[in-house]
Amino acid sequence: MSRLIYTYLLSPLASIPNAGILAPVSRLLWEFPTEFRGNLTLKLPKLHKRLGPLVRIGPNQVSFYSLDIYKTVHAPNSPFVKDPRVYNQFVQDGHPALFSITDPKEHAQRRRHMGILFNRSKVPALMEMMVGTIDRLSKYLATASQKGPIDLMPTCRALESDIVSTFAFGNAIGAIDSLDAGKELDVIKENDAKSSKMPVYTNFPMLVGLWHSLADWIYQISGWEISSITSTQRFDRWADEQLAATMDSEKAPSLSFLKVMAINRMSEKSALSEAKEMLGPGTDTTSATLAHILYALSLNQSFQAELVSGLESAGWPTDMTTLESIPTLRACVKEGIRWTGAAAAMLPRIVPKGGYVIAGRHLPGGMMISSSPIWYLRDEVAFPDPEKYKPARWLDKDPDGSTGLRDDYYIPFSKGASTCIGNHFAYLELFLAVSQLLKKYCIRPGDQLDVAVNHEAILPPRREWVAAVPVGRLMVKLEGRQ
Repeated sequence: MSRLIYTYLLSPLASIPNAGILAPVSRLLWEFPTEFRGNLTLKLPKLHKRLGPLVRIGPNQVSFYSLDIYKTVHAPNSPFVKDPRVYNQFVQDGHPALFSITDPKEHAQRRRHMGILFNRSKVPALMEMMVGTIDRLSKYLATASQKGPIDLMPTCRALESDIVSTFAFGNAIGAIDSLDAGKELDVIKENDAKSSKMPVYTNFPMLVGLWHSLADWIYQISGWEISSITSTQRFDRWADEQLAATMDSEKAPSLSFLKVMAINRMSEKSALSEAKEMLGPGTDTTSATLAHILYALSLNQSFQAELVSGLESAGWPTDMTTLESIPTLRACVKEGIRWTGAAAAMLPRIVPKGGYVIAGRHLPGGMMISSSPIWYLRDEVAFPDPEKYKPARWLDKDPDGSTGLRDDYYIPFSKGASTCIGNHFAYLELFLAVSQLLKKYCIRPGDQLDVAVNHEAILPPRREWVAAVPVGRLMVKLEGRQ
């Protein structure tokens, strides 16, 4: 009883509105079940709208929804550090990668090392590789589209997986070939499924460890394999083979993040960890964005025609500078990134020692605060009708001065030290994929009988974990362009 009295009446967080009546007692009573069902980042913005910028979601956990607070928490040299309880679950083989490194100094050093391959001036060198991979996907689509509508999510995942693995390891993992053979690559499916399991990993790490040990024991005595574990083990073996080839001067690929980092910038194991981690955040978010863009274009034939006209006038370019200078393409991709909001993670941070005053409340040191960048992409003031795919919002001439607010709230890659290092990579890939696929195909709705062909797409129903996942399939029909 005394604990409940303290929790609800005497705790430093007692004056902050609760997400649910049991939220202050344990994160397992509100936050975990809500996140497990993929509803945490969907419910919290609605609660913030009713309760204010701070909402208590656990005994020592607070969600915030305020761009000013977000800028403070994620500012360069911010005293708010990543929450190890969450980020440690992304560590590969005991070697933290950029996303999972929690020490700010180590993170800054790693980011500097990796910047030589990810900065704006270096990314265009990847154009030829990306175009070649997109061309392989186009050849698959030429055959697959004859059999019926295309399911965009696994199709775009295959493209993204082969592009990222070629960049990271020097060789494609074979996702497009696997799709062509009639099956999505197991490790890619499992990688995407892991995001939905992250609430279990972060809240019950010991149980997860016991499960993996039990699975190994079962395999040793019976030979029975658990697909989620064996697919990961096969990927680990493949990654080790790529590292061995990289360190062999005669077999080393010409294009490889692993090659540059392992030889000159960091230990082999750290470089391998970084390369493996790229197939997580590097595939599920960009591939989902591409799938949603193509789906939205299928429903808005007039904008698709306008986009094709702009690309034709520019000569179907493939260089980054020309691509991003085409207004309709830039609007198409930026709105697709905003509308999809694929990176749904809450990005938890720890309040520094001594506490910090946020939104007029003193939050004690050591507690966790978090917010998702995709909430700001759906702000109703900055982005009217946020659930609609409206490329025109990026083409407006700003008669009322609203574009300043729009640009301020456009933070799909976060801000400050946590800004995604792969943002230029993602933009180039989306520019190329959209333009090269439109060069060869007209994209139609999967069911033209039920859907008007000139309307602004509404964001499909979804669940949100580390990444957002649509509940249903995003289907389109492809017709060869004359």
